[in-house]
Amino acid sequence: MTDTHAVPVDRALQQTELATLPVDRALRRTELINSIGVAIGSLEFLARPKQLAETGLLSWPVGRTRFRWSTKKHVDALNRLFNPPGVYGLIALRLLASAALLNPRASRATRTSAVTFLAGTNWALHVRNGFGTDGTDHMNMLTHAALAASKLFPHDQLAREACAWFIAGQSVLSYASAGAAKLLSPFWRDGSAMAGIFRTQTYGTKWVGELMKKYPVVATAGGWGVILGELAFPLVLVAPKPVARALLGLGAAFHVGNAAFMGLNRFIWAFSATYPSVIHVSKHLNEGDFVAM
Repeated sequence: MTDTHAVPVDRALQQTELATLPVDRALRRTELINSIGVAIGSLEFLARPKQLAETGLLSWPVGRTRFRWSTKKHVDALNRLFNPPGVYGLIALRLLASAALLNPRASRATRTSAVTFLAGTNWALHVRNGFGTDGTDHMNMLTHAALAASKLFPHDQLAREACAWFIAGQSVLSYASAGAAKLLSPFWRDGSAMAGIFRTQTYGTKWVGELMKKYPVVATAGGWGVILGELAFPLVLVAPKPVARALLGLGAAFHVGNAAFMGLNRFIWAFSATYPSVIHVSKHLNEGDFVAM
């Protein structure tokens, strides 16, 4: 006699087993950390709605002039979404999606819908707020795209591994490319770029700028510290565990410093969200297990 409960029970056990796999834990942690950053960013926009108004710094009538295609008449259909109050609603929905991802009781279907929505609206907001985007937004687009792709393969571990490796690869590549670009710049090598940044109104901190102006060696040391730290970060994938932990700690400290002195608080969440995937890949590389089977 056939047990009618066998199939549902087997599926439940399979899903439970999948949820305990290292790759799924890494992706879930990436999802959670990133969601905190999205929630903070959404609250910041909603707390300062004038920036997104038609007369604001990030107005759509001005922003759409960045692209030739967006100035066409048929693109006026986006006005209802990208002008207030539509854009406020879009950001509010992103806040709700991030809250859903942070909910430990959310179903797989809910998390899949939420992360897919965030992946799609990342691109929409990139078009809408092009002048206000930075490394955080670019990393969020890549991370959410990979997380959304991983949801399409709930029973294919290899595919989810590929998503985790993609996130880790993008993370180390972002640090390495940033470090290489700074190394090629004479302004970063002599410290003038570091000193200049801290004298700006947008990213500056007055007393730090004055300190670097008075003691140029501090600016030079700071510039080289950033260059070497970013160039060394990819070693986290192959370095012994104590060294890898130190590199991750330095990376996190770097972003905390950026938040404290430059106001780049969203960088902490966007980049540290990639660390669980970086750690996951590092373990495989150090164990010689390139693909978990």
